[in-house]
Amino acid sequence: MNERDDGELATDGTRQDAVRVLERKTLFEGFGSYREMTVEHSTADGGKQTISREYQTRTDVVAILPYDPVRRVAMLARQLRVPLFARDDHDGYLTEVPAGHIDAGEDAQSAARREAAEEVGISVREMVHVGDVFASPGALTEKLSLYLGTYGAGDRISGGGGLADDGEDIVVLERPLAELAALVSAGEIADAKTMLLVQALQLRQPELFS
Repeated sequence: MNERDDGELATDGTRQDAVRVLERKTLFEGFGSYREMTVEHSTADGGKQTISREYQTRTDVVAILPYDPVRRVAMLARQLRVPLFARDDHDGYLTEVPAGHIDAGEDAQSAARREAAEEVGISVREMVHVGDVFASPGALTEKLSLYLGTYGAGDRISGGGGLADDGEDIVVLERPLAELAALVSAGEIADAKTMLLVQALQLRQPELFS
């Protein structure tokens, strides 16, 4: 993810707004970098406005729904998410599609294949790029690339579980696609990327959910 240089102008094709960076601060460097940027931008009434925002810069990420079109099932990962545990209304455990950061020198599709292998032990066959989204544009620079990937009964290459060096302790779940669609409809899938990918597959291949 490349960041803008100080003073660079960003242009919106509809309103032709100009955005100018006035100040940039690094607040903290860790797994992600926390920064503050002050910008001046044009307002809808033709004036100027100065705003300052704190945000986190992180490398871009991928997510993939590995599914078996013959058996009509999909592979998911259940793991502890500490930020959710920090809430007083969540136990911290989330069931979600395999996902992770794109390593240096790696493209998004290769990263998605790697995450499927590491987290749920699947060697993905054909892949479809669903799209790229910004999950939390008010707080993160991170872009999420979404994929669907097929597998068969013979494509299990390991037990999965993630990488111990990364502190991952993943429980691998294989679930019927119809069950996942029902959970999405009932509002019981709490993970946004999982919900999007189940719905994307349902739109493309509804016959797999009957």
